[in-house]
Amino acid sequence: MEIKFSPELLSILNYARDEAMRTGSYGIGADHILLAVLRHGDNNACRALAACGISADALKEAIDRKIFSEKAVPWQDRAMVRPTRAAAAQLSAAAYEALKYGQQEILSSHFLLALIRSGSGAAAEYLRSHGLEYGRLRDLMHGHNFILPRRSQAELPRVEDLLGPLGEQLTRLYGQAGDKTRLLS
Repeated sequence: MEIKFSPELLSILNYARDEAMRTGSYGIGADHILLAVLRHGDNNACRALAACGISADALKEAIDRKIFSEKAVPWQDRAMVRPTRAAAAQLSAAAYEALKYGQQEILSSHFLLALIRSGSGAAAEYLRSHGLEYGRLRDLMHGHNFILPRRSQAELPRVEDLLGPLGEQLTRLYGQAGDKTRLLS
């Protein structure tokens, strides 16, 4: 089964580059992707956070406090801002979440599930400190039809089989197809 980024997540990943630049980072991390999810706003991840009583504004402030640098990345350096290995791994985990629910596109809700399950950083720390755990989030998303029913374990691909195709999509997304060695920092 081929998996790809949904149009929603592609838009969010473009915002993530802007968020990294705004916060002064040349590496797009999971915190930047979650900031981009919040900036996008009209997605199931934001609806799930609201349903769990998580304030988007408070979450953004908490992330900014931890990662914000006084000096933003200059616009002319935009091409040098790329996903970190940790962010790529988090997106691979999001792909696995999508496949568990029989979906071929990775959505913001899958990213949020992956972040809660295995993520580190300011966003994951904040969410966990406010009582948001993987099981609670998964159940809430299932109850609100933010995700589809779970597939059987036998139908799931190996996470390792997802890494290549997702890396290729990230490479194309960030315009680094000619220099794959510089994609991840």
